[in-house]
Amino acid sequence: MKHTYIYILLLLTGIVSSCNKNVYSEQLKAEEKLIESFIARQGIKVVDIMPTTMEEWSENVYWRVPDYDNFYFHLVEQGDTTSAEIEAKEIVLLRFKRYTLEEYADTLSLWTTQDSPEPIKFQYMINSQESCTGWQVALKYMKYHNSQCKIICPSKLGFSEENSTVTPYGYDLKIKIKRY
Repeated sequence: MKHTYIYILLLLTGIVSSCNKNVYSEQLKAEEKLIESFIARQGIKVVDIMPTTMEEWSENVYWRVPDYDNFYFHLVEQGDTTSAEIEAKEIVLLRFKRYTLEEYADTLSLWTTQDSPEPIKFQYMINSQESCTGWQVALKYMKYHNSQCKIICPSKLGFSEENSTVTPYGYDLKIKIKRY
């Protein structure tokens, strides 16, 4: 009798586990379709080679970043190219707008001091609760003080992965690099 209960428990655990995997894989497929739909609605031109000049970064050109599925980067402002490029462990002060990719976006803004008195503060290339992988990847290409970009960030690279949700976001990022 005891073995029967254990067998039933294992069987139910296996069924629940496979259902959760199916649900998650379906959510990832829906996320990919949502990103594709957002790109189409916004008239975004996706390129596979990173533009090298600001002219090539015309308003709606987004680079599909290799090695990161469904992660797209658009450089808005190159920043102070006379300053040194960002280095590991330097302090980043970040202002951002986050928005959902649905047709009627839900937006969170920490873009100005009116939105939030202090910017988000974290170290470049150091994992922390204050930043997500997508922001760290974007910083690699922003490089300079006062740089700005836009990214399309899938859940695996954003904060939603930590909350067990599959929600992609768009971000407008603006950075300052604090050097001592």
